[in-house]
Amino acid sequence: LKQEAVEELFDMMYEDEYVSDDFLKLVDSYGGKRDDSNLEEIVLNLYEFSRSLPNPSSWLKNSSEDFNPKEDFSFGESKWAKVIIKCIRIELEGLKEQMEDAIEIINDYEELSPYHETYSKDMAMIDELISASLKGWDELRDSFLNCELKFSKLKNAKKGADEEAKKRVKKVRDDFKGIVKNYNETIFNLKNDEIIKELKSIYPLMKCLSNLVDEFEKIYKGKKRDRGILDFSDIEHYCIDILTVEDEEGNRHRTDVAEKLSEKFEEILVDEYQDSNLVQEIILQSVSRNEKGEPNIFMVGDVKQSIYRFRQAMPELFLQKYNTYTINPSKAMKINLFKNFRSRKEIIDGVNYIFKAIMSSEVGELEYDEKEELNLGANYAETGDNYNIELHVIENKVNIEDEQIEKSNFDLEDIEDIDSIQLEAKFVGKRIKELIQSEFKVYDKEKGEVRPVKYSDIVILMRSTRDAAPIFVEELTSLNIPVYADTGTGYFNTVEVSTVMSLLQIIDNPRQDIQLLSVLRSPIFGFSTEDLINIRLEDKEGLYFDALNKKAEKKDDELSERASAFIDKLKCWKEKSVNMPISEFIWYLYTETGYFAYSAALPGGTQRQANLRILFERAKTYEETSLKGLFNFINFINRLKISSGDMGSAKILGENENVVRIMSIHKSKGLEFPVCFISGMGKKINFMDLNKPILFHHDLGFGPEYIDVEKRISYPTIFKEAIKGKVKLETLSEEMRILYVAFTRAKEKLILTGCVRNMESALNGWDIRSKGRGPKISKFNVLTSKTYFDLICPEIIRHPDGKPFRDAVGFDFNPLCSDFNSKWDVRLHSKMDILQTEQKNIEKEKDRVEDILNTDLSKSYSNFDEEINKRLNFEYAYKRASEIPQVLSITEVKNILLEDEYEKSLYPNVKMKKPAFLDQKKTISPAEKGIATHLVMQKIDMEKVNSPEEIKEQVDYMVKRELLSNEEGKAVDENKIYRFFISPLGTRMIKAEKTVKRETEFNMFIESNEIYKELPPEYKNEKIFLRGIIDCYFEENGEIVLIDYKTDYLKDGDEEEIKKKYSIQLDYYSRALEKITGLRVKEKYLYMFYNGSTIIVD
Repeated sequence: LKQEAVEELFDMMYEDEYVSDDFLKLVDSYGGKRDDSNLEEIVLNLYEFSRSLPNPSSWLKNSSEDFNPKEDFSFGESKWAKVIIKCIRIELEGLKEQMEDAIEIINDYEELSPYHETYSKDMAMIDELISASLKGWDELRDSFLNCELKFSKLKNAKKGADEEAKKRVKKVRDDFKGIVKNYNETIFNLKNDEIIKELKSIYPLMKCLSNLVDEFEKIYKGKKRDRGILDFSDIEHYCIDILTVEDEEGNRHRTDVAEKLSEKFEEILVDEYQDSNLVQEIILQSVSRNEKGEPNIFMVGDVKQSIYRFRQAMPELFLQKYNTYTINPSKAMKINLFKNFRSRKEIIDGVNYIFKAIMSSEVGELEYDEKEELNLGANYAETGDNYNIELHVIENKVNIEDEQIEKSNFDLEDIEDIDSIQLEAKFVGKRIKELIQSEFKVYDKEKGEVRPVKYSDIVILMRSTRDAAPIFVEELTSLNIPVYADTGTGYFNTVEVSTVMSLLQIIDNPRQDIQLLSVLRSPIFGFSTEDLINIRLEDKEGLYFDALNKKAEKKDDELSERASAFIDKLKCWKEKSVNMPISEFIWYLYTETGYFAYSAALPGGTQRQANLRILFERAKTYEETSLKGLFNFINFINRLKISSGDMGSAKILGENENVVRIMSIHKSKGLEFPVCFISGMGKKINFMDLNKPILFHHDLGFGPEYIDVEKRISYPTIFKEAIKGKVKLETLSEEMRILYVAFTRAKEKLILTGCVRNMESALNGWDIRSKGRGPKISKFNVLTSKTYFDLICPEIIRHPDGKPFRDAVGFDFNPLCSDFNSKWDVRLHSKMDILQTEQKNIEKEKDRVEDILNTDLSKSYSNFDEEINKRLNFEYAYKRASEIPQVLSITEVKNILLEDEYEKSLYPNVKMKKPAFLDQKKTISPAEKGIATHLVMQKIDMEKVNSPEEIKEQVDYMVKRELLSNEEGKAVDENKIYRFFISPLGTRMIKAEKTVKRETEFNMFIESNEIYKELPPEYKNEKIFLRGIIDCYFEENGEIVLIDYKTDYLKDGDEEEIKKKYSIQLDYYSRALEKITGLRVKEKYLYMFYNGSTIIVD
């Protein structure tokens, strides 16, 4: 609906009545190279963003008006400048710590003493910049512009200087120079009048954009109103409109309705308050008694777990209260819930150690100190197992000279093709196997005892599951580890679904090379790669189907016979697809090909079969639409992919299923698991949103890219840089909180895994980052983190348990933190370590398979042979009962009982005709005429059937009310209907008008032997639910007269054949009526509209 609305909006904006130069310039600037789809996306995103605010329209207007500066505008006093200054100060303070560490290193090495003077000057410059940032914009700008002039040349170090030390201190200076250069080029390069000029040039575009979003909101709201639907945002904003009113200055006041509602609520309890937004806050405050000085809102939350900023959650709301409420009894009181009753001490200590070092009020939006740290509340028994937090760093780089490669059977190209995700998945699978095989102990809360770990105790958490989860599932499944990924994507890419969809596509149209090859290569037909090459040699240039036909025509070898058999099968399926409902046809393919059963035998067979069943269910959903046929079904699925995205696999799990679960960290919130893997720690944090052409922020408004279409140049404006700095800080804070949520899901064992490209380079970088004052890592180092490893590994390096890190590259250990309560198992892995372990397991599996293949099956290896045979060869005594349908319609019963005649008419020779849109003479089918006539007979007023004209008026009225289409109205013959009403039967019906019942639905149970006469007597009690609709009946002298209308073509002399055809149907109608009414059916009639004859059925 949104897409319809935005397309309608843009179509309207291109019309002469609405089009403007500003709109066209907006499209040229932000629409994209080929069309305006990028601008459509911006409009939709901005609409969604604005809906998290109490007055979206007002915010949009104010945000665009920010670009229309007043005459006395000073950028240094603007909201943008204040944010930029704050971001720069945080960066400078972090950089100062780096510079202090660099000077310490210089002092420690005599050979680096020539550096001291230069670095001291640089330190003075940083102090000067920090001081200027406290004064104001102009002072900070002047200081930055002067800095580049003050950088002196670095003197040469003395001979024999430590190269690693030189590298580290030079990096700090290079970082400083890079920051100065970057800010001078992007922030301080414009004077105040130039900024004003830039503002004014962008203003028309931002105003146009705001107007577009406003107009979109009107169109979208209208479409929802027409369909009688609301979304959640509508409910919120209608609620605000009812509860509050806005004055001229933009302040909101409670309405009388809100006043009355506030009296009804003694207490308002809010859970997960850290994830509230401004709209929800206003609603809650408006129905509370806070304004009366009687606060009655009780809020529970943990700002460290606020991870929904992408849904416009505002942790600032929580923090404002957290920082102002007191722990003393008062009307604004806070209660600290400091105990953690979930996790073991090892996990609590590890969480506290990491987040004390990295989370601060500037980055993380909260100072993680003694007041915020977790305190142990759970009581776990000691089992002798190791519950230390594990940290596994895997190097994905391959050393060509590695002796392990020469000794292994791996090809170098195969090793290099294994990417980081696959390598990490192999390791995680191996570690899970080790936990299961070693019977690692966990506490069972329900049983109140310690027991060996199960697969269901284990979860693998990822920041994003979209790309990695399918690979993890594949690798774990190959190790026979039962696994389930709750990804919400990947359904259409599963092998089983894509194979069946390819089969349906080539049945509809075999001239599709990719789909045809995938079906031929699939287990359904089993053509080998060599077979496919030989077929292609028959026709190297044309379509593959042409080559296949040529091969089939030869019939000179086994391959040509198989090709011929395939084409014959395809033709057979094509014919069946025309006459069978799609859902039935799909199930027929499953059974005919054996693919459904085959899927069950593959690893993860239960999941694969469930996916195939879902495809069958979607076919049934399709049949409920007005569309029919295989071609339309394929399009239906394609539209489903576009409109709904790629859906997740079928849900087959219950709460107690013994499988390893893979889920995103967001989905794990509120859950807990005995053993928790956090994988993908080496994956880069996603800052891609910062590269969008226009950024949005609740406080700062719009941050557009400057685009000059004529000069073909673009660059980020200072306003975008301000928002970019703010959003980057907020994003990094959110990522830190997401990591905190992941850590705190673990109850007993926490295992961190991730890949790095180059181990030595990564360790050197983490060592440099590990420098800081006391327990805290430098803010600058936290700010420049690119991965979760960058956030946690610097703290591990300076921990005693980080010795494997230090040993790997020869670091000296100088502890900067005395808080070493946490225990860590740190392990480094090369690519070959993991692959060789896997190779050994494969060789063991091959040996086991070989043993099985060499087993003499003629011998008895068990005392249970007889019982096994009995169970495997068991056949259900009432097998036919499983084949009997539960529900049948009257038409289906008639077709079964008249099976011979039905078979002849079921697959008639199909005569191809032109589609209706190509046929100049647009007519409806005889069946559609029959349906239209039945509808008229159901709805017609029997007091107005005295002439064909009266009947025609009623038909026209039905067309007007859209009960009939225009074509159906024209197809209804009012003269034939009039002929019925003046017939003796019609006259009797009019006379009994008060008792006439039309289109009466009925349901009844019948014995299965009635329909399936070949069934043995013991099936007598097996019931079938029969349903149908009776055209018409009326009461006459305490008895029933039954009428069934027919529009069939009827030749003279065919009356007996018609009676035979429909007598079964009328018999069941009669039985149903006698049960419903308790009256005897005395007469049964078929009325033939074709020739006006009335046929009495005995």
